Amino acid sequence: MLTFFNRSHTESITVDYCDFPDEALKESVEYLSSSGFKFYCLHPEVANWMGTDVSSVEEIRKRIRHAQKNEMFMFEINCGNHSRYWFHFQSFSGFTLMDGWDSFKGNIAVVSKKNAAAFLGKPKEAVTEEEVLKRLAKEAEIIERAINGDLFEVCGPQSDDFCRHGWFLDEEEAVKFALEEYPDFKYKDEDFRTIYELKTA
Repeated sequence: MLTFFNRSHTESITVDYCDFPDEALKESVEYLSSSGFKFYCLHPEVANWMGTDVSSVEEIRKRIRHAQKNEMFMFEINCGNHSRYWFHFQSFSGFTLMDGWDSFKGNIAVVSKKNAAAFLGKPKEAVTEEEVLKRLAKEAEIIERAINGDLFEVCGPQSDDFCRHGWFLDEEEAVKFALEEYPDFKYKDEDFRTIYELKTA
């Protein structure tokens, strides 16, 4: 945790790990869902992350056939847990049922080409799978950090009712926001003497 004080050393703001990373996860998944992405997950934990019910093998195979028939974009959700969770979207290369010792299999994301174009801010344009994957990587990073509890937030001073801001992907980004939002709170503990006078005064 990082703490910044006002000049009089009477109030402080903090930058720390986000207390509610599930909110960031929900926000990211809802954004994808509202953009037309559908998630079909065989693994219960992945289904929970993606805000959907667990799909049967038959249902997933049906969705794969439908996506292929209608020339939709289809992505594998590559995720698992080896000391910490990882989460990525990647090109669909085939439906695998068997979990690895540290990976969760049988989870896909599907989106129409029309919705994918709108998702990229290019309505009525032809977009490629590579373009969609590049944009999905940003959401995957948010999801991965959220499920690992690696997001940051800023907690304002008492005079601002301890207002919370965030989430942020890294501590540096959170600190930058904190110093811009609360410009008077730029001092660290080591900037003060024992009687709370600024060393630079």
